[in-house]
Amino acid sequence: MGKNYSVTRENAAKALWISTRTVDRYVKSGKLSYKKVANKVLLSKEEIAELQKDFGSLRQETSSEVVWPMSTAKSVTAVNPSIEQAIDAKIEKFFLIFNEKDKILEEKNKVIFMLQQRIWELETKIKTMVALPDYSREKQEAIIEKQKLEERINVLKSKIRSEKTKNLVFIWASLILIVVAIFFFMQN
Repeated sequence: MGKNYSVTRENAAKALWISTRTVDRYVKSGKLSYKKVANKVLLSKEEIAELQKDFGSLRQETSSEVVWPMSTAKSVTAVNPSIEQAIDAKIEKFFLIFNEKDKILEEKNKVIFMLQQRIWELETKIKTMVALPDYSREKQEAIIEKQKLEERINVLKSKIRSEKTKNLVFIWASLILIVVAIFFFMQN
C-alpha cells in the first residue's frame, strides 16, 4: 500500500506537539519519509499518525498499578508476558526519545561553543580597533604635530644657514686680516 504524502511540516509539528525543527530532524534521521512537491516538503500521513499514537501513549496519564512483591511479580509476568513486552517497548521508545534529545542538546552545545569562540574573536578585534572619533582626533593631532616639527626643522635650517654665513664671513674676514697683516709685515 502506497503512502499518502499530504501533511506539511507545520501541520505535522502541530499534530505531534513538537517544533518544525524537530520534524526536520526526524526527516533528516530517516524516522519520517517525505516527498518534495514544488519546493514544499510533504510527509506521510500514516507515519505521522503512528508517531502521534506513540507520543500519545508516552503522554498518557499514569494509571494506578498494583505493585507485587518480587516472588509474585515473576509469576504475574510469567502468566502475562505481553505486559512485559509492552513495558519493554515503552521503555525502549523512552530511551530512543531520550537519546535523540541528548543528541539535540549536544548539537546545541556545539553551536553555543562555536558562537562563544566567535564572540571572543570579535571582542579581541574590537579591543585592538580604534573608534572612528578617536582615530580622527589622533590623526588630526598627528598632522598638527607634523606641522610643528616641520616648522622647527625650517627654523633650525635657517639658523644653520645664518651660522654658516656668519662662519664664512668670519673666515673671509680673518683671511683678509691675515693677508693684510702679512702684507704690512713684509713691507716693514
